[in-house]
Amino acid sequence: MRMRQWIIVALMALLALPVAAQDDELKTEPGYVDFGSLESVYGEPKVMVNIGAMLLAFMGQAADSHDPEVAEFMRELKGVRINIYSTEGQVAPAMDQVAKVKSMLRAQSWEQVVQGQEDDEQVQIYMKGGAEGMQGLTVMAVDDEEAVFLNILGNIDPSKVGTLMEQFDIDLPQP
Repeated sequence: MRMRQWIIVALMALLALPVAAQDDELKTEPGYVDFGSLESVYGEPKVMVNIGAMLLAFMGQAADSHDPEVAEFMRELKGVRINIYSTEGQVAPAMDQVAKVKSMLRAQSWEQVVQGQEDDEQVQIYMKGGAEGMQGLTVMAVDDEEAVFLNILGNIDPSKVGTLMEQFDIDLPQP
């Protein structure tokens, strides 16, 4: 029994290495956004997704027979990062973080494409363009229930972003 536990621990450690490497690899991409962390305020994110190019390509191959359009879109991506925190009515820290990230994005020549704000609800969407088209898309949405931080990296076809968000079952608050 002990040997089996050691094998499981070793496999888990080996599987964790590519995830850590993917995150570091994504940081060099032009569409990467550092959202900072809200863990000190809200605790662990209730949803955290960190998918690199290798897994996206695999997912694209798996989707090929069901939805070739989604499959092609996924193969063009370098990464998808999603952090969703439960705000439980405490929106001020998340709003502060959105303001910091907005400032950083503007300094890095990201273009704001959507801004919606009403009372304690806010939606911000930014895109990063380059010579080859859109290289990054960032969505930040905060309401009294949750704070959503989404970053899509790679060659992005804007007409297919909604399809990808459906694949990950993401609903954003309406501005």
